[in-house]
Amino acid sequence: MVKKTLQTRQAILDIACQLFSKFGYNEVTIRMIADEAQVNQGSVRYYFDTKENLYVEVYKLANGADKALEIETLLAEEPNLLETPEGKSYAIYRIMSDWFYRHFYVSEAWKPTVIFNELLHPSPIYDRLVDEVFKPETKSRLRLYYMLVPDASHNEAYAWVHYPDSQVMYYWFTKRNIIRYYGERFFEDNKYLLMKMTIQNMLRMLDLPLLSILKHK
Repeated sequence: MVKKTLQTRQAILDIACQLFSKFGYNEVTIRMIADEAQVNQGSVRYYFDTKENLYVEVYKLANGADKALEIETLLAEEPNLLETPEGKSYAIYRIMSDWFYRHFYVSEAWKPTVIFNELLHPSPIYDRLVDEVFKPETKSRLRLYYMLVPDASHNEAYAWVHYPDSQVMYYWFTKRNIIRYYGERFFEDNKYLLMKMTIQNMLRMLDLPLLSILKHK
């Protein structure tokens, strides 16, 4: 019984991921999800209560924030990591490359679509996502920044923390034109270059040394 319950819940969630990715929050209904998952609407409401709750769970799954690498994890492995400029650079590289891979390098195409569609065209529950997803992830990067620059101003910290968001957003926003001009392969291949250059610039902002892994493909 428990196994069947988990299978039903997962089937609903899987269908919701695909539908929200394809049609967006506003166009998807509980009925659509139930029909595609071959369950009744009561089952969808039993497991998730509302479309809003289901969408939040889909977005969290797409974002992968619960699996994010944090500075505390690195320091538990290497307590003296931030005592040298090279160690600081390595910490930034590890955390930010993890962030890029969670958003860009995923096998399920629906994940980045859900993420960037929400950022480009915010849904009615965007404020809830800010509180439950965006702010916690931002605070994680802020903790790293203040460890590196304890006397930094609030504005300096947020400018650094949100720099990669702006780079990725612009790249995704221009995806259609990039593919039209250069092809799908060019767009995919340059994801790595975008990651490398963004992290390089984050290091330069703090006058930290570039790692060899960021100098060569």
